[in-house]
Amino acid sequence: MTATTAAPGASIGPRPLGAWTTVWTRGEGCEELARSLAHGDPVRIEGDLRAACIAARAEVLVTTKLTSFDLLRTVVPYHVDLAGAGAVVAAVGSGPHSVLAARVAARLAEHLGVEGSLISVSPTAEHDAGAHRALERISAEVPGIPYTLVREPNARALVNDLPPDALLVIGAPGGSWLQRQFFGPGHQLVVAARTGAVVVRDAPLRCFHRADAPAALGAGLLVADALLLAVHPVTAVVDDGALVGIVRSSALASAAPGDTVESIMEDAVFLSIDDPIEAAGDLADFLDGAPIPVVDGGGRLVGSLTPPG
Repeated sequence: MTATTAAPGASIGPRPLGAWTTVWTRGEGCEELARSLAHGDPVRIEGDLRAACIAARAEVLVTTKLTSFDLLRTVVPYHVDLAGAGAVVAAVGSGPHSVLAARVAARLAEHLGVEGSLISVSPTAEHDAGAHRALERISAEVPGIPYTLVREPNARALVNDLPPDALLVIGAPGGSWLQRQFFGPGHQLVVAARTGAVVVRDAPLRCFHRADAPAALGAGLLVADALLLAVHPVTAVVDDGALVGIVRSSALASAAPGDTVESIMEDAVFLSIDDPIEAAGDLADFLDGAPIPVVDGGGRLVGSLTPPG
């Protein structure tokens, strides 16, 4: 199916463990893997990748290779045989993508009805403590999945010790000794299990994932009317759909009833639709905890983000 626009703030119920709103591009194994990870039906992406991902409020992109596109989490299948997988193993370490690898492995194991597990490698005794700490940290994010620390000199030895029908999930290259072991020049995967491998790259949640429908006051609205409509300490001000400022309820209360909102508004404060949601914390105090305006690339108000509690 092609991408469709999701209503901001729409709720579609509880999700299975590790399942996400998922989109996929054409390529070997992408649709099948997307269906294994998705909550609901995955959406096939055609045309403008960025625009389609935002419209679908996608959390995971399943595609044929890792590129510079980092708007959302990326999952890449390498000769994956889901039907032949009798177990799913995530090789994890201290790298930035290991938690996502563990979550993907847990979801795939649940979907396939097979055992899922985490494994990490320590090349020497001196590395044991650090590897074990990383395993404990990651397993806490995916409760109930067993984990093992093994002593192996490299990733190829690790893979050779896996069950013959194990599907391997690993983080993208870089970030840790373990992840680098799986890749060669040009970040080409050089070590994989017999039933294939799934490579994952994490990315932060962004405003389009969590934005609600916007609330705003028109720039030409009279203060007397605005006082009846404003429900937050600070409210966005728009002119023909474009964000032009913000107005505080305290300013409305002290202004003349016949003044316009535009005459007392402050400069616009906002987040872009593709900003990480962590950026909301920087604006929460300035906006007195009110929802933060979210704009698209053209400056139009498209949503609001409730700051973290």
